[in-house]
Amino acid sequence: MNHYDVIIIGGGITGTAIAHELSKFKLSVALLERGTDIGIGATKGNGGVVHPGYDPTPGSLKAKINVQGANAYPQLAKELNFDIINPGIFVLGFNEADRAALSHKLDFGIKNGVRDLAIIDAQTIHAREPHLSEQARFALYAPTATVVDPFEVAIAFAENAAENGVAILTGQPVTAITKTATGFVLTTVRAQFSCGYIVNAAGNHADDVAKLAGIAEYTMKPRHGDLLVFDKDMGNKPQTVMFPCPGPDTKGIACIPTVHGNTLVGSTATMKDDKEAVNNYAPGIQALIDGAKKIVPELDTRKIIRSFAGLRPVVLDHNNDFFIAESVTVKGFIHAAGIQSPGIASAPAIAELIRDLLDNAGLKILPKANFNPYRKTKTVFSKLGIAQQDELIKKNPAYGRIVCRCETVTEGEIVDAIHGIIPAQTLDGIKRRTRAGMGRCQGGFCQYKIIAILSRELGLPSEEILLEDIGSNLLCGSMKGGALT
Repeated sequence: MNHYDVIIIGGGITGTAIAHELSKFKLSVALLERGTDIGIGATKGNGGVVHPGYDPTPGSLKAKINVQGANAYPQLAKELNFDIINPGIFVLGFNEADRAALSHKLDFGIKNGVRDLAIIDAQTIHAREPHLSEQARFALYAPTATVVDPFEVAIAFAENAAENGVAILTGQPVTAITKTATGFVLTTVRAQFSCGYIVNAAGNHADDVAKLAGIAEYTMKPRHGDLLVFDKDMGNKPQTVMFPCPGPDTKGIACIPTVHGNTLVGSTATMKDDKEAVNNYAPGIQALIDGAKKIVPELDTRKIIRSFAGLRPVVLDHNNDFFIAESVTVKGFIHAAGIQSPGIASAPAIAELIRDLLDNAGLKILPKANFNPYRKTKTVFSKLGIAQQDELIKKNPAYGRIVCRCETVTEGEIVDAIHGIIPAQTLDGIKRRTRAGMGRCQGGFCQYKIIAILSRELGLPSEEILLEDIGSNLLCGSMKGGALT
């Protein structure tokens, strides 16, 4: 049975950020993720906006760590080699009631320490966004707001943590937790582990994990949100993240430019009982279209290439705030629960808070002299110049074979992902690391090629290749002539 100082349960952006932070210290750390890959829960089901911090109520835990986390992203992007853009945010006002609400958010932002916030007039916002609705009269402008690809950030955190000694273990759903005199014993479907401390970052299932340790300090319920992806060549593309005035439970339906050149529209907000309910629903899709057209009336819905949904983890009866604390009933068990929006922005600061909670709980935390803050640069063929591409192909002809035409992804990049630090072993794992299948055809022309590459590199029959989780096999057998279906 492997023993660790700390075991983190959950491999979303919160869990991986904690792993990255703890890898800076002389600690033995493992991260257990129930799924087949990192970042496949709430992390992959959102728009990637790094909210600057004007929204949380001053004095709340969200307010205390949102700005700190958001400010860390530009440096983290340099160190960990993930994409980031700085489009800023317009929170749009259409009437006098909106003006009052925006003044309220401006006051929140100033109290929370957000830099350079201002309320700007119609002429200024329309000069920057000429396709914006003429009904928009003013906006709260947050110029420091950035956008990232959330699962790319989670993968970057995890890979750097692994390079610095953290064990990142996927396919390890925890089924039992036993408190011992010196810590805990955790049982998964594959193995047993012992540790001195547990950090529960299990997203929508954080309360279920806590119950395994005999803890019933909160109840969680997911908030479902639909999102739309628009093709890169859509007209009237927003250059700025644009939200309407926020409601009590959601920031509203926004138009979001992405780091890869697409536009996202999202998201709806509906409380659900089912923690696995990530289906799209027609009313939600229509609500997205209606909400987006309020912002950009000429939005071309023919350019929608995909819809998806996510579930935000909400701790009930907790003022819509994060729940980050050591358990009051089981010492050494640390909660990082209810990490809904602004969870992406807050993740680096949450990690530092967890570090401090572990220190206060008695864990000896000493800096690691050989910590390497830099993540190895990955090869992105489409971003190279012609001479660099030619040189790469000479060294490895696999980089000369284009697999995904929409995103110009090569066989060499896919093989790199399969054999990476955190290996991609599913079709969606390849998609998240390389963008193969994320273009206009959504895998229509490249999916079968990627399946063949996965089959070859993993030494598995094609019918055993998964879309994502266990049971999501893409092929089910052969037809006449032996061709797989």
